[in-house]
Amino acid sequence: MPLAMLLTWSIFLVSLAAAQPAKKHHTRALASGERDVIVYDPSVSSATRVREVIVWVNDAGEPLTTATENVLLLPTSLAPDATSNASTNTEMTPCPTQTLTVAGYDSPSSAGQRQNITRPVSQQAIDPVITGIPQSHETGKPVNGSGGPPSTSELFGVSYAPYRADHSCKSQQDINNDFSQLKQSYSLVRVYGTDCDQVPMVYSAAKAHGMQLFLGIWDPHYVEDEANKIISGIDGDWDVVHTVSVGNELVNNGEAAPQEIIHSMTKARSILRAAGFQGPVVAVDTFTAVLANPELCKASDYCAINAHAFFDSTIAAHQSGMWLENTISRVQSAISGNKKVVVTETGWPTKGVANGLAVPSLENQKVALDAIREKFADNPGDVILFSAFNDLWKKKEMTTFNSDQFWGINGAVSSCDQ
Repeated sequence: MPLAMLLTWSIFLVSLAAAQPAKKHHTRALASGERDVIVYDPSVSSATRVREVIVWVNDAGEPLTTATENVLLLPTSLAPDATSNASTNTEMTPCPTQTLTVAGYDSPSSAGQRQNITRPVSQQAIDPVITGIPQSHETGKPVNGSGGPPSTSELFGVSYAPYRADHSCKSQQDINNDFSQLKQSYSLVRVYGTDCDQVPMVYSAAKAHGMQLFLGIWDPHYVEDEANKIISGIDGDWDVVHTVSVGNELVNNGEAAPQEIIHSMTKARSILRAAGFQGPVVAVDTFTAVLANPELCKASDYCAINAHAFFDSTIAAHQSGMWLENTISRVQSAISGNKKVVVTETGWPTKGVANGLAVPSLENQKVALDAIREKFADNPGDVILFSAFNDLWKKKEMTTFNSDQFWGINGAVSSCDQ
């Protein structure tokens, strides 16, 4: 039976799914009720986060459960162009509201629910403004004067997680097997943290297969500890390291303030420089977080954004390349200066619940990724695709359209999970 996802006043529900694994010492990962709802509000002049109640309902509109969620209010100046084909109506509530209805469908693995978010508005009609998001490079040489990353070979990057479906850590042999599958298609592999002793293991695999690494410090509160794990794991061979990131979507998810991330990034850069790494150190966040907090890019050696067309309900798979190009242009306009923008995550799921025109399937993933590859054929090193394999250790959540496990390119499953 078809689903409908009703989004009131806020106009668009943005599912801000962190791609970083939430396990081991990563205790700050988001729970189900900690996603953001993005609201373009003409009454605010800067990004403001508040808490609102989400009411889950069944197909008959009967309430099932409620949850308190983060609502990120953004100025309308940051919104993309309003869509002309969005349907709106008024829902009968104690206060006037405006509702956008987005068609959906039941996939074999989806829950038969929809989400209803209600907030009072003024009597004046508000035009729908829709955007989206889900909850990212040769040797580590000095950053050039343009603020861009080092150059890479003519292959895209890909994100990777060193976890088995049962939540245990992958072995060195598991990682070697995975990298042997990736080496023909990707020149760069992005990882997100330092747990599971992953740094020396991915370093060994990357070195063996002639690939580079985009390493990550997951928790800014432990920046010194994680930076030292990177230093130890690389053992001075910095030519294999393309970039080191600090955090992943933490500002977007309300887990850290921009200045906290900037402080941790500055500290990480200092530690890594002292150890001999002269490559880029960046903060990775969603493009909406960067639009609201351009200082994240100003403090980074280049601007690193996660951007997934699937989370824009007005975008079909074949439009993914153009959507991503337009998103980069919006970010470039917002971050005064000439820093390069690198997409540190972008992809399309193969399973889950449809988000309007964005329908998960293996065929649509191929269409979406082909559109991205075609659009960025001249600069593939500026795009990291998400993800190398299905992340079967993740949980299905309706806030991410039950898709979190199924972003593996071509539906790939790591050999250790087969």
